[in-house]
Amino acid sequence: MAKLTLASVDTLRTRFTDDAACDAALSAFADPAAARAPLRELVEAQHRYLRAEQEVAQVADILRRDQKYAPVGRPSVHIVQLRKQQATTKQAALIARQVVAQAAQTFVRVSGLAVKAKQSPSEASAAWLGTLR
Repeated sequence: MAKLTLASVDTLRTRFTDDAACDAALSAFADPAAARAPLRELVEAQHRYLRAEQEVAQVADILRRDQKYAPVGRPSVHIVQLRKQQATTKQAALIARQVVAQAAQTFVRVSGLAVKAKQSPSEASAAWLGTLR
């Protein structure tokens, strides 16, 4: 099981614009045509979530770097702006994760993807997407 990366999800996004590629990926399921739209929504949501996580990491790196060399005392305007940006990107990532959870729930319900015990639909669908590369 491969971990989803932004590049792999981007590849899946471009590949699933074609109905034949979607049907080939969904051939193991009962009704591939019905699961096409939820699959595309799931891949799109995963892409937005991974992009948001990447932005959170970038802002955190910048903030760590700039705080390291900041003088002791009251934070500068730049540091305060970076903290606000960090809060905003974290909020966007949380919302994106909720959208992924909703898209995964829909995909699992429509496709009939097997979800193991103690596994969320998001984890199951991400694991399944990781096998598609």
